[in-house]
Amino acid sequence: MTDRTPDLGRDPTWREQLDFYRAEEPVLYEKIIRHFLLHLLEEGLMTMEDMEAEVQRVVGDVDFIHWSNPNRPEPSLGSEQIEALRAIVRDRAADLWSDVKINDLIIMAIKKDLALRLAEMADDPFSSWEEIRRETLEFSKMPIGGSSLTLSDAMGTRVSLIRRLLSDQLEFLKIAKNILTIRDFSEIISRVIGPERGLGKLGGKAAGFILAHDALTKARREGRPVGDFRTPLTYYIRSDVIFDFLKANGLGDVTNIKYRDNEDLRREYNIMRRFYRTGRFPDYVVRRLSVLLKTLGEVPLVVRSSSLLEDRLGSAFCGKYVSLFLANQGTLRERMAELLQAISQVYASIFNPDAVQYRTERGLLDFREEMACIIQPVVGQRMGRYWLPAFAGVAFGSNDYLWSPRLKREDGMVRVVAGLGTRAVDRVGDDYPKLFSPGQPSLRTAVHPEEIVRYSQTHMDVIDLELNKFDTVSVADVMAEAGNRYPGTQHVFSIWRDGQLMPAVGILMNVDPKDLAITFDGLLERTAFAREMKEILDVLGEVWGVPVDVEFAHDGERLYILQCRPQSRGGEKARVAVPTNIPEADKVFSAARFVQTCQVHDIEYVVYIPFDAYDGLATYEDLLAVGRTVGELNRTLPHRRFILMGPGRWGSRGDIKLGVRVDYADINHARMLVEVARRKGSYVPDVSFGTHFFQDLVEAEISYLPLYPDEPGNLFNEDFLRDSPNALADILPNRASLTDVVRVIHVPAVANGRNLEVIMDGEGGEALAYLA
Repeated sequence: MTDRTPDLGRDPTWREQLDFYRAEEPVLYEKIIRHFLLHLLEEGLMTMEDMEAEVQRVVGDVDFIHWSNPNRPEPSLGSEQIEALRAIVRDRAADLWSDVKINDLIIMAIKKDLALRLAEMADDPFSSWEEIRRETLEFSKMPIGGSSLTLSDAMGTRVSLIRRLLSDQLEFLKIAKNILTIRDFSEIISRVIGPERGLGKLGGKAAGFILAHDALTKARREGRPVGDFRTPLTYYIRSDVIFDFLKANGLGDVTNIKYRDNEDLRREYNIMRRFYRTGRFPDYVVRRLSVLLKTLGEVPLVVRSSSLLEDRLGSAFCGKYVSLFLANQGTLRERMAELLQAISQVYASIFNPDAVQYRTERGLLDFREEMACIIQPVVGQRMGRYWLPAFAGVAFGSNDYLWSPRLKREDGMVRVVAGLGTRAVDRVGDDYPKLFSPGQPSLRTAVHPEEIVRYSQTHMDVIDLELNKFDTVSVADVMAEAGNRYPGTQHVFSIWRDGQLMPAVGILMNVDPKDLAITFDGLLERTAFAREMKEILDVLGEVWGVPVDVEFAHDGERLYILQCRPQSRGGEKARVAVPTNIPEADKVFSAARFVQTCQVHDIEYVVYIPFDAYDGLATYEDLLAVGRTVGELNRTLPHRRFILMGPGRWGSRGDIKLGVRVDYADINHARMLVEVARRKGSYVPDVSFGTHFFQDLVEAEISYLPLYPDEPGNLFNEDFLRDSPNALADILPNRASLTDVVRVIHVPAVANGRNLEVIMDGEGGEALAYLA
């Protein structure tokens, strides 16, 4: 029972409870009696005529039964008469119901009263978080069972709590009110950090994470095979903490830099990040974080952004704000300093030029952006000096780029890597995640053993506990540290020996780490992981009403869901067959791998960066200058009338030689991005799809196509791309020195007034660009 139950040293009878409430909480007593009366009426055990007769008997007025006459005022009852009526209801209940049922109805009435009070507090902007926490805790202590609230009574309180804590977006409220329960909020609020009074929320990423946890838990209770998933113990910093941070450091005047032009904003952003890094936090934040660090101990942490705009329906903000990994080693003072600096960097990312550009395009620039944070232990375990999960990645409910005609969009897609999942969601220039469809995991992107090994992962992202930092190390180095302790070895690795791939089963004492290849064959062939991941995607897709994007990690024993958001999707495109009557001289390029269904019409400019010219640049600054030039062209060329073509993986982190370094704001006006995957020795660049960069392309409706010019049967008219006049110096005179590297072709000028057309037929698995 709750603390509203009389303390008699034993469980009181229902009569003793009612006597206690009548003396100590008369308003609650009245609500309980009213609850009894309504149930008597609903069950047909008393009628209004019965009630009127009892009123007449108590009042002693034969005309009282006409109290509903609209031409006379309703009579009032004295306190004695009202008490007599309450006694009538109690006596009727005692005669007709069991003690168990009466106890249940009392509990239900108390729950209803608590729920109403909680809703009123959540809706009251002046109520304190301690009051809300206390009320949710009291409600959660109520017995669970037959005395449940009606759906209508529960729904109003759910909506009030969701609106106060998570989001007031109507689309989210419509979804979440059917999943989250009042009890869920009690446990959540206990781990929220924020000022005692305020209207801050937990942000979009937190809302998606909480909704995913509850939706999957509900599905598991219903018997759906979502597997033995977990979610990390999570702490939340409310969005209004950032305003106290700004006040404490005199930074309130800097928020308007979002209105500056892109170049100014880039310069200001670098300065802003330094200001934020040295900022002080309010004492209440430091105190709560100190408790958090003492509770969790020296386990690595991740600090994730969770802005109010993030991970919402219609605005995913994939990769726009930062998530930072902390080793969290050393003294409490050292760990605190590291954590506070990470939070301040998340705050500063509000001014990331990519994020500002993204908001501008969606009409969100004037919205007062509030940044909340999520703090979680990093899923994984210690392996020598390193901390990492067995594997991690990102899963999508819809596959927008199909590598086999047997695949369907609803089969989904997963990108998985050994170690931290950052290599699955970020663009990396020199490595390969495992790509598979959970709906049809047998349809691989690579089939032959040599090809599988060539495109297997060679490095892992880890947390180095000795150097106290996030790091990237070779697979061989990790295995040298981990040895036989690497969890789920047989699921992650295969043995490459004598030109054959063999399962990594049993003890690997005699296997050279250099003979191990990350294939995930064991995971896909000998476990239920693919099926369970598909079920998770389906459950969450049903809840959201659209396909979802889920980040996950696995510690070798259990799967952890880390975040969930609606998936960015391009619109459905009608199929158009590739024309067969195009003269060879008018063809520019063709493709037969990873082709989507799409048509790109009336392209006026082609921005082409030749592989050898880019590869021949001598300095890092020269390589960066190419990306900056692309950004300037993006802001200068006619909107959506140009395509970008160039080597490697655009937008990747790591080796800049392997892809043009650009951000979202450098490409967002292009109509299409063509990544030219030319072979360099044994290396062929990986495709983009599934990364945050790829999701940017999808949201911006920038068509994407990888080209493999060195594969037999593909056409690549390099004479047209290299020999056509270069308009770069005319368009950007300040970039004339890069004319050998960045080629801008004005198509009508070299093709007798014609433009470029690109037809991509995903069903037929072919694409063609031609002059028309």
